[in-house]
Amino acid sequence: MQQVRQELLNFVTAYVSGAKFETFAKRLFEIEYGQRFTPLGGIHDGGADGILLAGVQECVEEPNTFVQFSATKEEVAQTKIVQTVAALIKTGRNPVQVIYGTSQRLPKQDRIVEHVFSKHKVLAAIRDLEWIEKLINSNSAANDAFHQAFAPEINGVLQAASPLEGKVNEFVSDPTVFAFLSHQLADRFSQEKLHKPIVDALIFWALRATDPDSTPKRLMNRGAVSTALVGLFPNAKSVIAPHLDERLKELSRKVVGEIERLRYYRKEDSFCLPFEMREHLAASALQEVDSQENFRSSIAERLSAMAISFIEKEKELCKNLIFDSVHGYFVEQGLVLAAFLEKKLERLDIRDQVLEDELRKALSGRADVKKGDITPSGFGACLRVLRGIFYEPSPGERHYLSYLSRTSMLFNTLQSSPKIIEYFSNMAGNYRLLVGTDMLVKALAETYLPDEQKQITNLLKIAAEMGATLVLTAPVLDEVLTHIHAADLEFRNHYSAREQYLSSAAVSQCNRILIRTYFFAKGKIGGPKSWWHLINSIVDPDALRARSVKANQDLMNFLLQRFKMRWMPEEDLAEGVDRREVNKLTDQLIEVRPDKHMELSYNDALITYAIYALRAKGRESALHDGFGYRTWWLTKEVTVLSKTGMLVASHGGVPYVMRPEFLLNFIALSPKAGGVRQKFQNLLPTTVGLQLGNHLSTDAMDKMLASVEEWSLYPPERVSTMMADKVNRLMHDRFKQYINKVE
Repeated sequence: MQQVRQELLNFVTAYVSGAKFETFAKRLFEIEYGQRFTPLGGIHDGGADGILLAGVQECVEEPNTFVQFSATKEEVAQTKIVQTVAALIKTGRNPVQVIYGTSQRLPKQDRIVEHVFSKHKVLAAIRDLEWIEKLINSNSAANDAFHQAFAPEINGVLQAASPLEGKVNEFVSDPTVFAFLSHQLADRFSQEKLHKPIVDALIFWALRATDPDSTPKRLMNRGAVSTALVGLFPNAKSVIAPHLDERLKELSRKVVGEIERLRYYRKEDSFCLPFEMREHLAASALQEVDSQENFRSSIAERLSAMAISFIEKEKELCKNLIFDSVHGYFVEQGLVLAAFLEKKLERLDIRDQVLEDELRKALSGRADVKKGDITPSGFGACLRVLRGIFYEPSPGERHYLSYLSRTSMLFNTLQSSPKIIEYFSNMAGNYRLLVGTDMLVKALAETYLPDEQKQITNLLKIAAEMGATLVLTAPVLDEVLTHIHAADLEFRNHYSAREQYLSSAAVSQCNRILIRTYFFAKGKIGGPKSWWHLINSIVDPDALRARSVKANQDLMNFLLQRFKMRWMPEEDLAEGVDRREVNKLTDQLIEVRPDKHMELSYNDALITYAIYALRAKGRESALHDGFGYRTWWLTKEVTVLSKTGMLVASHGGVPYVMRPEFLLNFIALSPKAGGVRQKFQNLLPTTVGLQLGNHLSTDAMDKMLASVEEWSLYPPERVSTMMADKVNRLMHDRFKQYINKVE
């Protein structure tokens, strides 16, 4: 992330047009608030109100929240906001809060907020240039938005845009990612032990309204259960889906001496909870329900102790806003809050701006709120209560916060924290991956599978969409072409004449994946009409059989387009590589795998040395952003690793192979951060959300908190290096077990 100097920000915002600033500011608001804003519709009277509202945007999700973008100076900002609110009311809108974004610095914001409320009973929030500066220098998405929006202006003043040396990115200055990486490296073999009880708890939640004794029976089929869980749990695709059928079967099995957990109706392929199980689940939830009710009562008591005259309606709204804001803060900073509450961090820096943003997000999420329902003094009381809960919690509050802490830490271990997802998303955009032959051959074999089953194809597609550079090297192109050529020869010599007589069992014994693909897809909708048709869908069959230059060119064009790759000829790949060392490694590989052609061993050796040469050329060892090395060989090839121990050691102990499972589990199957925020926010206050944290072992919790404590001992500059070391290890760890595997 390239830090933006104040001089550059002042210059850009002073000279860009109002329309350009509005577009940029809208993007910032979408990033910060996780919501979409759209220009007001239905206001086309051409009069004064239409002119006033021309720059106003409405929150798509919550129609009582509006944002206004303006370059108006401080002395007239107040009048501008008041007129805008009046115009909104006049045109039939019901504003509860108006957020005013400006390219100016407005130091006297409190006076403006008080005046707007006294005039129209509407809450105003000011987001001025100081707010913009803080956001774009702490949030990588906002930083990217700034540089993309104002590239021409920045290019004109490059000297002002130079990065501040020594700055670290947002993921280094927070322990969440550091602790997650530490946990993943330490917990290499026990992922499934944690996932099963979580899936069970969510299955019980999904079936909570079922009843076998009602008329008619209330049942849920397998698809409905899956849909409910995907809608509830942020990382359902990678955490729940691989276990759902297995757990449904296990929970439906009757165990002598135990209560019936799940009842299965074979004819309907549906499930329900027996009465005894529903009663058991209700009894186990009582403690969480009582704790939550006590927490709500504590919020009400804190508000009553304020020296403010509340009407009951505003007090109830404030109580709900505080409750929602506490949970929202745990969604964003759960691990940090947990560590502070457990005294693993000596101090917690909760800025009023952060709490205010959480309160405003909570307010935007309540569509039933009307203007005037909450006053500036009431809003200020909410801020003071929030500070008290986090800094000086009562025993009852601390007990409830401990539930939120455990569930937040559980979500961290499952890669369901927004910050962790954003980290891997940002990392993916930096990759340069030399894609291995095995990956491309498997992707070609997936051509006729349903889209959701194209594991390698989707893996490469998502990596490219997230900004990774996928590289097709000349040696890999030759190997893929050789593979297709060999498959074509084998089919024509051994299968073509007997095609109609071959059984599925006979086909399954074929060691050519493209031939198996052909037989399994032939005759199906969208499948190949013939072997010639399958080959021709990739490369000209005549050119392939002649091994002509055209075949090479055809295949290169196909792969570059299909997988959004970039071409690297052999002379570029070999730049900076010692050919003598490549030849030595080639000889060593031939010794351990004599069944492979010498050319394949040479190609593997060349790519191995090329990875280190490309890293050196890009000065990747000097990068200090906590993302690790950029250049990797994406392959499941492991034999070559046994002969390169000294080479790896001479390069800091970091190998050159990235396991495809790393990319699959941490990048391709990762949900969007925005969706995670909303799902986590919805799940956390529920009974099942509070109970999920109980499945996190005390040992895992202690290790996570110990990692936070370790993080706090080191300066950011050291943390960034430690994070890079950890993620480099994670990318190549051959022994780590994953739920989702690349076969």
